[in-house]
Amino acid sequence: MASRKLEDLHPVTREKARQFLELAQEEGIDVLIYCTYRSPEEQEILYMQGRLEKFGITLEELNQKRKELGLWQLTEKEARRKVTYARAWQSFHQYGFAFDCVPLAGGKADWNNREAYQRLGEIGEKVGLEWAGNWKRFREYPHFQDTDTYMKVVKKGKI
Repeated sequence: MASRKLEDLHPVTREKARQFLELAQEEGIDVLIYCTYRSPEEQEILYMQGRLEKFGITLEELNQKRKELGLWQLTEKEARRKVTYARAWQSFHQYGFAFDCVPLAGGKADWNNREAYQRLGEIGEKVGLEWAGNWKRFREYPHFQDTDTYMKVVKKGKI
């Protein structure tokens, strides 16, 4: 199961995440970061979702793999929906340069609060994060990534 710990983020990304949370709090937006580091195995399982035929596996087989990783069991409908276009090692989560979050309302996840996500997107960009809610191909409102640090560290061979 993916980590929620800020300590699992790259130090630069961790500081940006802390600034993000602080600014959100100042604006009265309570936020839960529910995913920081994600293992390559979990990423590949997420990639399989919506692609069972491509991988030649059944829903039962996918759910067995998910169970082994501590993930909830998918329904038939959920298993048909793609949740990522990134395979293992293609996601910033494997390198500690991304996190996923959700605004909270009364202590509960408010997944459909577009207004809060829009404001969080602005806050994320203010602290130097890329917000996937602005992506053209696959908008992902909960996802923020530290593209600048990734490019400086990973692409230049410092990891």
